[in-house]
Amino acid sequence: MGMNAAQKTILPFESVPQELYTRGKLFHGFRAEDPASYAQTTDFAVFRHYIMTGRGASSDPHIRMMQALHDNAVTQSASAFIAGRRVAAIMGDHKMARDSTVYRDIVLLARRLTRGGILVCTGGGPGAMEAGHLGASLAPAQDADLDAALAALSTRPRVPALMEIVDSSGTVNSALAAQAHAWFKPAFEIAASLRDPGPSLAFPTWHYGHEPSTPFATRIAKYFQNSIREDGLLALAKHGIIYFEGKAGTLQEIFQDGAQNYYRSFGLFSPMVLVGTDYWNNKIPVVPLLEKLFTPADFSRFVLVTDDLDAAAGFIEGFHPQG
Repeated sequence: MGMNAAQKTILPFESVPQELYTRGKLFHGFRAEDPASYAQTTDFAVFRHYIMTGRGASSDPHIRMMQALHDNAVTQSASAFIAGRRVAAIMGDHKMARDSTVYRDIVLLARRLTRGGILVCTGGGPGAMEAGHLGASLAPAQDADLDAALAALSTRPRVPALMEIVDSSGTVNSALAAQAHAWFKPAFEIAASLRDPGPSLAFPTWHYGHEPSTPFATRIAKYFQNSIREDGLLALAKHGIIYFEGKAGTLQEIFQDGAQNYYRSFGLFSPMVLVGTDYWNNKIPVVPLLEKLFTPADFSRFVLVTDDLDAAAGFIEGFHPQG
C-alpha cells in the first residue's frame, strides 16, 4: 500500500531513542484480559509500519534514514549499558517448547550465570532465548518460584506460527493476533509480577517481528536491521556464547562468531560452548569444521563441546580475557 506525504511524517518509533526499550515501553498497550491488545502495543505498531513500508528495504529514503538512526542509537545505548559488565550470550532453537527439559536447563543455566554476576544476552525471541531471560530474571528467586513460572508457561508450550499476522497492506490477521496474545500473556504476567528481576539484555529485531519479543529482559535493544543486530550481539558477548541445539539461525551465529574469533575482530577470542555432543558432532557437524578452522591451542582453550550444564557454566565463569 502506498504511503501519502502525511503518513510519511508520522513514525511509530523514535528515530533517535535516548535509552534502551523496557517491557513497559515496548509492550505499552498490552492488557492480559483483552485478546485484541497484542496488536495494539507499541512493538506491534512499529512492526506493522515496518511491513507496510517494505520491511528492511523501504523505497522511502526518509524511512530508511530514520531506521538507520534508530539502530545506531540502540547500539550506542546497548554499549553503554554493558560497560564494565561481563557479558555472555545464549543461543538456540526459537521453537523450543516451554515444557521441554532443555528449556528448563537453559533457565537454570541463565539463573546461575546471572547470580554469578554475568549479564545474559540473547536474540530476544521465543524458545531458547526466552528461557535465557526467564532464568536471568529469576536469579533472586527461589526454586519454588521458578517451578511456578515454568508451570504457568507450560499452559502455552509452543509459540504459534505467526508469519502471516500482518500482510503487506498492514491488515492484521485478528485470529493470529489472538493466538499471539494467548501465548505471550503468561510470560507478560510473570514478568510484571517480579519486583526485582535479575538483569538481562535482549537483542530482538523487527525483521522477525512476527515472533513475540520476550518480556523477561530488563533491557531490550530492538533493531530494524537483522545484520546489525546479529553482529552487535555476537560482538558484545565477549565473555562467551553458549549454543544449544538449533537450526539455520543458530548455525549462522556459530559461523559468524567463529569468523570474529578467528580474526580476533574485537581483540580477543571469546569462548564458544556447544551443548550437545552428538548434535554438534554428527547431526549438525560444526565441531569438525571448527577444529580445522582454529589452531589446536585455540580450540582446546576456547571451545567446549559438552552435555554437562555445570561444565558449560563453569567454562564461561572461568574465562579471564586477560589471562
